[in-house]
Amino acid sequence: MKAKKRRSTHCSNCESALEESYNFCPTCGQSNTDNNITFSILIREFLDNYLGVDSKMANSIMPFLFSPGKLTNRFQDGKIKHFIHPVRLYLVLSVFYFFVISYLLSFDLRELGDDSFSIPARTDIEELRNDPDFAILTDSLKIKALNDSLVKQFSGIGNFNMLYDSLVSKYDSAIINNTQVTLNAVDLIASNENEHFLDKTNRWARDRHMSDDAFMDSLMGGKGRYKVFNITDTTSGEDARHLKSQVRKVFKNEEGFKGFILGNLPIMMFLLIPLFALVLKVVYARRNHLYIKHIVHALHVHSFAYFIYGISLLVMFKLLVGHSGWQVIVGILTFIGVSTYVYISFLNVYKQGWFKTLVKFNIVGFIYIILLQIFFSFEIFMSFWYY
Repeated sequence: MKAKKRRSTHCSNCESALEESYNFCPTCGQSNTDNNITFSILIREFLDNYLGVDSKMANSIMPFLFSPGKLTNRFQDGKIKHFIHPVRLYLVLSVFYFFVISYLLSFDLRELGDDSFSIPARTDIEELRNDPDFAILTDSLKIKALNDSLVKQFSGIGNFNMLYDSLVSKYDSAIINNTQVTLNAVDLIASNENEHFLDKTNRWARDRHMSDDAFMDSLMGGKGRYKVFNITDTTSGEDARHLKSQVRKVFKNEEGFKGFILGNLPIMMFLLIPLFALVLKVVYARRNHLYIKHIVHALHVHSFAYFIYGISLLVMFKLLVGHSGWQVIVGILTFIGVSTYVYISFLNVYKQGWFKTLVKFNIVGFIYIILLQIFFSFEIFMSFWYY
């Protein structure tokens, strides 16, 4: 809905007569706008003004999808009246893409592995001492898991190893190896004897009686892939305490942490656009293009990638669920299609031969992948530190 369709024939402020072509009242200077409109008109104007859903979008769809580089060249030539602004196009399609990412990545981390935690209700103490699953428990939980009669015999013990040493000093090893103990299944494995490791860490993280140090000790006794959280040997002081606290926050609410990371991704990608344009500026330095042209080109190719990858991800993980072969094929074809589109846009925008363009295209792609890795690693670290 264009603003001129909301013009009035009289000023709402001073009641002066107006012509519909007037933008402002010549008497008092108030804008010539009729605000007495329906809700549907208000919605249409919002879509028009902020999302560009109007004739500009309609005029831009075909060249955007099927004529790589054409919108960039039109913008460079100053022919922008009938085409959507590149920043607006980027914002619309980035919203779509990151919505798809957030929707599809709301998976359960427990699906990544098949770890289980199952200790029989009755076991001999030697087996228990060497059980790797039992080892990841804190000392307080180890002691609490044992039957009361055994604990009462050695009320002064501080950890499980002290208990074992006390038993060895009082009884011979043969008796120790055959001694059966009863475990407190409720405290040890909750209600599921096949409890996933992430469920255990989540339960530990929510235990207010467990300190951050005790939580880290329990965590570090777990599976090898969690060794990345071993921060005690490389950090100290306030930073170490903060890192331990952040690790515990992540395991306490991993879904919230994933959402926090995904929420920061659009900002990361938007900040990457000027760097991508700078790479184009350096690679095509001899062409003497203005930096703004590279910015516009970067916005257009990223917008196309967001649109195609968003559609592809929906097809792969919603329509082709359970068909891994087809998912791989669609993924490969999507990557080839987007890469081909970007390569053709390089040809049409920078007007160089196909071989020289191919070389520069690969150089830009290689540098861009490195920048993506650096930015994504930094984004994860910052999200972790300030979560």
